[in-house]
Amino acid sequence: MATKKEIDKHLKLALKEIGKIDPWFDEEFQDWTFSHPLYPAVEYGGKTKAEVIRNYPKHLREFILHRLDDRIEKRVEKQTKGRGGKRPGAGRPKGTRKAGATKVVRLDTRITDWLDWQQDNVFAIIAETEAKRFKRH
Repeated sequence: MATKKEIDKHLKLALKEIGKIDPWFDEEFQDWTFSHPLYPAVEYGGKTKAEVIRNYPKHLREFILHRLDDRIEKRVEKQTKGRGGKRPGAGRPKGTRKAGATKVVRLDTRITDWLDWQQDNVFAIIAETEAKRFKRH
């Protein structure tokens, strides 16, 4: 369970990321609405602009509480780009790099079985084959 101090810290960060809360009037629902691309799961609609400005942070606080307690669906977490509610140390450790580019190739199972069997020698066999190939030319 996240502490009040921790939630307040993350709420402050999230509100700083969001900036000014500037609601717009939604003609379809006939109310004032506010949401932000960094926190797409948090949306608030109300009768007046002032109500939305006053209550949006309360809903954001609730979202951050759920996020800190790991009670958010993976789909929602993936869409959320804001850092409010992230645990310290989340993500890639500083100073590390992504692995090099990879490629997925489909091979016959006989070839993959042979590669598994020869996994210690594969690079030596490839180097030897390449050397023979270039020697012929």
